[in-house]
Amino acid sequence: MALTKEDLRFVVTRLPRDVRDLAREHGLFIGGGFIRETIAGNKPNDVDLFGPTKEVLGLAAELIAEKRGARIHKTDNAITVLTGSRMPIQFITRWLYSDPYKLLAEFDFTVCQAVIWFDKEGCLWKSATSPTFYSDLAARRLVYTYPQREEDAGGSMLRVRKFLQRGYTIQAPSLGGVIARIARAVNWEKVGDDEQHVGRVIAGLLREVDPLTIVDGLEPIDDHESIND
Repeated sequence: MALTKEDLRFVVTRLPRDVRDLAREHGLFIGGGFIRETIAGNKPNDVDLFGPTKEVLGLAAELIAEKRGARIHKTDNAITVLTGSRMPIQFITRWLYSDPYKLLAEFDFTVCQAVIWFDKEGCLWKSATSPTFYSDLAARRLVYTYPQREEDAGGSMLRVRKFLQRGYTIQAPSLGGVIARIARAVNWEKVGDDEQHVGRVIAGLLREVDPLTIVDGLEPIDDHESIND
């Protein structure tokens, strides 16, 4: 599945020009929150860029930071370019991708499963989404995807909290999947069955995830302008 032709154009034209040019030149993928929020008619908080190696992402971050006169903030998850009141740009380094469809599969909710990239051979922008991206976004419904990736156990649960604050809903099967991810990280032989003790252990797993460095949909932590007809 892919974005409609109109939505693809809409998203790309709302990327800052320098981000759009950078993605084209360095073969980077744009995914997750920027696409979702733009299509939903909301103001995105940042742009997340993904690529094949830390070296490619680091070079791209340095180039745009130098051009903007911006400062760079590095975490274990991402390199963030910060420029005054302009939208932050995040180069995600914890997970590396040379295939947009692999990136798509590793977002943990279907409303995050949207990726765009520039195809140099075809000289046009392309996109990919989950089959239910549009319907789940319209319903503001969280559907868990059980992604197969290395991540702090509490990451998806903290994203659930964020989305609930924004008016999304989550049904029991998906919430159960998110809870199961945390439960798998608990050493039950050591924890025992005391409910309060279990609660403290799970709270510790949640605190391990810094809300400022969670990648949207995978989420750590907007200028506008053209593209294909």
